[in-house]
Amino acid sequence: CIVLFNISQHATQSTWTFFTIEQFNWNEKWVGYSLGFVGLMAAIVQGGLIRIIIPKIGNIKSVYFGMIFYIIGLTLFAFANKSWMIFAIVIPFSLGGITGPALQGIMTNNISDDEQGEFQGGITSLVSLTAIIGPLLMTNLFSYYTSDQSSIYFPGAPFLLAAILSFIGLLIAIKQLSKSGIKY
Repeated sequence: CIVLFNISQHATQSTWTFFTIEQFNWNEKWVGYSLGFVGLMAAIVQGGLIRIIIPKIGNIKSVYFGMIFYIIGLTLFAFANKSWMIFAIVIPFSLGGITGPALQGIMTNNISDDEQGEFQGGITSLVSLTAIIGPLLMTNLFSYYTSDQSSIYFPGAPFLLAAILSFIGLLIAIKQLSKSGIKY
């Protein structure tokens, strides 16, 4: 679940500028505005909404809630065809930021204190691995579907793949969390 979620994050991190220039003919100014808006929404979610939502609905529902909004956002990015849509889509997409802290809470609360360091090291290693795989996968996918090599022109391909990977991650999370008997 964590690996798929982190690989999918590279659809936005690695291809945002290329995608918005290709799909909407944006210049540096508009790319900057959009990234500034993404940053603002992330700050609102991470700095405020997490503190409200997770205690109110719990970690497990927060994982599901966040993943669903993340999947919706990625899917909408993939098929966006007007510039204004990007700014509207960032709002549900940003709510996906609840997923990481909720997952972290579930995992750390279910590991003994003497295993926390080993666990955190393992998670950091997995995330580092996704930082190698994700950009290679997403930028190559973008390059292929915007080149003459492909019979289909689809600049949103990395976002659609990210949505699919995230959906698989959500299914894995549902299966594992329901099987584990964790109640929070």
